[in-house]
Amino acid sequence: MTIAGKISLGGSVGLSLATAVLAGMVMTTKTRFATQLHAVEASLTGGKFSSLGLPYTGSFLENEAEPAATVSKAGENWGITSDDLKGAQGTLAKTKTDLDEAQAKNQELSLTADKLSKDLTTSKTDLESTNSKLTLTSEQLQVYTDELKGKKPTELFQDIADRTTERDELKKVNEALAKTKDTLDLELKRLRTEVEMTKPGSAKSISLSGKIVAVNPTWNFVILDLGKNDQVVEGLTMVIYRGEKMIGKIKTVTVDAQTSVADILPGTPATALEVGDQVVY
Repeated sequence: MTIAGKISLGGSVGLSLATAVLAGMVMTTKTRFATQLHAVEASLTGGKFSSLGLPYTGSFLENEAEPAATVSKAGENWGITSDDLKGAQGTLAKTKTDLDEAQAKNQELSLTADKLSKDLTTSKTDLESTNSKLTLTSEQLQVYTDELKGKKPTELFQDIADRTTERDELKKVNEALAKTKDTLDLELKRLRTEVEMTKPGSAKSISLSGKIVAVNPTWNFVILDLGKNDQVVEGLTMVIYRGEKMIGKIKTVTVDAQTSVADILPGTPATALEVGDQVVY
């Protein structure tokens, strides 16, 4: 065999070996891809594609493009579903806002209804009160009508004038009586003073007037600014006045030249006497 033949034979063997290696690599890759496609088909068959409206019943061995088409279609459906979800979320948010506004409006309407109910109750009460007043006024008007007994306006005016005159006359009489009463009261007061200033058992009247300068409610006595120089003696009963009102009575027990001590007689509370009250005999 020539050298060229040997070289040609060696090249053929090398090419055959390379072809065999390449064929092995291709078969390995094809087997791996086939395994992956089987796994994809298993996922498409047992996954959730049915819920997306994409039930997978095909086989890549019969149609190699079917798995890819199913996945592509699932992607489109997923995009649509995602958009629908976003739209639903937006609608839900708007619905919630509308619900909040409706609840606020409902609360406002409820408060308004309560106020209107209270106002209605108040108006009803006022109406009942007004009706009662109208009824009373109607009854009074009927009484006045009965009292008029068909009198003419001129007669009524004359009656009013006569009653006005009578009222004025009665007013004058009352004023005169009041003056007479005042005069009598003054006279009675004068007489009572004279009686109080008259010493029992004696026809002599001693006119004395002084004031209380100290009060001792604990020991029930007072000190006066009157003494022997004012003809005050021990055992003298005197009357206490405050203004025009008689407060009580006292009786002297110790008399000095210008002052005297007097016991407060029963019936006259010591707490009723004050410094400055007038003493009269």
